[in-house]
Amino acid sequence: MASRCIVKIICVALFASMIAAPMFPAFAQSVVPIDSNEYHEADQYNQMQDWEASTHPSKSLEARIAELEAKVGESEKAKKKLPNVTVNGVFQADAVLFNQTPENRDAYGSIENGADFRRARLSAKGAVADNMNYFMQMDFGFFGRPTFTDVWVDFTDRPVLGNVRIGQWKQPFGLEVVSSFRYTTFMERSSLFQAFTPFRHLGVGFYDHAQDLNSTWAMSYFRTGQDQFGSSLSTDGGNGLAGRLTHLLLHDGAKGEDFLHIGAGYYLNSPPRGTARFRSIPEIFVGEFAPGGVGTSGQAVPGVLNGTPFFVDTQSIVNVDHVQTFGLESLWVRGAFSLQSEGMAAVVDQSIAPSSTFRGAYTQAGYFLTGEHRPYDRIAGAIDRVIPKCSFGKCGGIGAWEIATRWSYIDLNDNLINGGNMQNVTGGLNWYVNPYCKCVFNYIHSWVDGHDFFPSSTNVAIKSQADAFAMRCQLDF
Repeated sequence: MASRCIVKIICVALFASMIAAPMFPAFAQSVVPIDSNEYHEADQYNQMQDWEASTHPSKSLEARIAELEAKVGESEKAKKKLPNVTVNGVFQADAVLFNQTPENRDAYGSIENGADFRRARLSAKGAVADNMNYFMQMDFGFFGRPTFTDVWVDFTDRPVLGNVRIGQWKQPFGLEVVSSFRYTTFMERSSLFQAFTPFRHLGVGFYDHAQDLNSTWAMSYFRTGQDQFGSSLSTDGGNGLAGRLTHLLLHDGAKGEDFLHIGAGYYLNSPPRGTARFRSIPEIFVGEFAPGGVGTSGQAVPGVLNGTPFFVDTQSIVNVDHVQTFGLESLWVRGAFSLQSEGMAAVVDQSIAPSSTFRGAYTQAGYFLTGEHRPYDRIAGAIDRVIPKCSFGKCGGIGAWEIATRWSYIDLNDNLINGGNMQNVTGGLNWYVNPYCKCVFNYIHSWVDGHDFFPSSTNVAIKSQADAFAMRCQLDF
């Protein structure tokens, strides 16, 4: 339909030029007036022949229309060539230094300094039909090496549900979960992330957004307790349900630099074999794989992973019927300033003990010294990519510079369960070299009221502190 409209417009333009051509002054001057005494029939005939030759193409109009239709059709076919694919990649090179108090060293052992590739991913995305998209991503830096991350297929524009997804992806719960790590302010998500959120699981779900782009909603059913390769085995439990609803209370500014986002999430988990565990690291991680088995070649295969330990940990909680987690989120952006916050509470129902409630919250603020703002994806209800006003090296640009701070708190103590509690304060400096590369510095200070899980098993409560100094270079394409 679009191609025929284009052709009709071109035809009208050609016809108009044919009618208007005699009105041009150059043509009028070449024609002898009818009332002139010098009028000759032969001259008029020759002039008319010249005019027809100048205004009529060598090809007939019908032939030119057919040719244009063919070209437009080929162009549209090229745009819709299916299946198609786009390859993307990202890596993060990190270095981390630790400083521990004697009490912290007694509780968790000596945490070693290190450097590693926190993530190294390759992905392929595209479409196989007008209403079917796909995404496949592997991580060569995470546990498992390589490890499945997102592997899914989308059935788009479905009645009532909007878009239906099947596979493994980040389940709809929390702003930090659904936002890409590429765009987060700090090197690691907050301490709430590992303890309370479902993150990636294999399942089926749907998502959509309002036509005015002010609201989003999503819901999914999935398997819980799976390994790093998307696999899950459990007849007793192992099922989960998650949902998220967001709304823009305010959206102003020509470039989306002034908005207020709020959201709520719910996560129901019937854990596999009735066992659940809640734990979190001090908002930074670095590690290495220890040597594993050695064959006749003398080259060891990767073994267990050593690295930053969990500072708070409930250990395994048994006889759990289900866990209900509730979450609230907000993000306010006012020009170069941003304020982001989330709070979560997990209610653990046990068949042989009273219910326990674990809780946590974080608040972070950021400010762009160079005048940029934190972008927002209105279709996903998530944080988007920062675009420097002038990238480094272009027209004398220095990229985008941001300072940020975060406070977080997590409490895993309640009733008979003593997983400890932890507060973290993080200071950050981000340099966005260009839209696809950034360099980050984070300083993290942790206050822990934890337990002596290392090196003994006395489970004695210990108050301690620790510092971490971390740097990262990130590139994605």
